[in-house]
Amino acid sequence: MITPITMHELKLLMRSPFAWLAAGLMQLLFGWLLLSAIERYIALQATTAAPAGGITNHLIINFLAPLSVVFMLATPLLCMHLVAGEKQAQRFNFLLSLPVTSTQLIIGKFLGAIVFQLMLLALAIVLLATLAFTIELDGRHLLTAAIGLCLFIAVTTALTLFYSSLVQRPVLAAFLGFVTMALLWLGAATADSGLFQFISPSAHLHSFMQGLADTRDIAYFIAFTGILLALSVWRFDSQRARSQPV
Repeated sequence: MITPITMHELKLLMRSPFAWLAAGLMQLLFGWLLLSAIERYIALQATTAAPAGGITNHLIINFLAPLSVVFMLATPLLCMHLVAGEKQAQRFNFLLSLPVTSTQLIIGKFLGAIVFQLMLLALAIVLLATLAFTIELDGRHLLTAAIGLCLFIAVTTALTLFYSSLVQRPVLAAFLGFVTMALLWLGAATADSGLFQFISPSAHLHSFMQGLADTRDIAYFIAFTGILLALSVWRFDSQRARSQPV
């Protein structure tokens, strides 16, 4: 039953004017970031020696890394409706009556949102890949950075889904999701070590951007995403239990 739910959520996003508007704006931003990164690299070559790490490292720092900030803002807006939208549209009781488990429902909604966002990320990667026709890029480094971004998007989606299951208004779920991710990002940026470095997704994303797929970072993303999805399932189960007659 997970696949039909996933396809349903994906179709809802594909039919949403807001989702298409957000996707269009994101593609414009992706193009601007890439062109800015290339212009900056050319300017550096004209004045001094080439940046350390070569063109691939420069593009990752100035193009792929900023995409995490873009998705940190876009993901809550795209995923805020997953459960809270059902409540606002007065469809939540119907959702509770569906003959599927809470786990199947939550995972289906999560996967639907993830697939849509990965399609947007794939377009950004295609923009970057077009440079391979004229310059030599480190494909392994780019692939590692792209995997890190996928894991980062998964965590942000799971966090927004959890907030969406807690509140009644989609806008509030988006606000809480963005503020939480922003606070974790700021905490990791200002602290050299400690709790924020351990719990912040952006801190664990850093090694992927350096081309290092550390198993500890992979385990963190998988565990954090799993915990947030489990909390969403627990929340949905509790709401379903309260809706059943005694």
